Amino acid sequence: MEANDKTGNADYSVSDVLKIIGRKGMSDILYCLENEPKRFSQIMFETKLNPSILDRHLKVLLKFGLVVKENNFYRLTESGIRVVETIDDLLDVFRNSEG
Repeated sequence: MEANDKTGNADYSVSDVLKIIGRKGMSDILYCLENEPKRFSQIMFETKLNPSILDRHLKVLLKFGLVVKENNFYRLTESGIRVVETIDDLLDVFRNSEG
């Protein structure tokens, strides 16, 4: 991952993005937040992730602007919603290609 300008914005490859989204539990968090904002404990209960892994994943999602935290609730941003929709589209491609 290389910085491509003076603001520190990075240029990510497909592999980088899939590595982040493909981490165990990451998509579970995104789908957990798909319909409504939730507290840390609600996300932990629904995803069955241990607190340290959930915290680490949420920090990554916050860093990339896919999730925001407001009043102790986490919610998807517009970018996060787009990522979930993109994952759904990818799943459709694979489901439709099955023999």
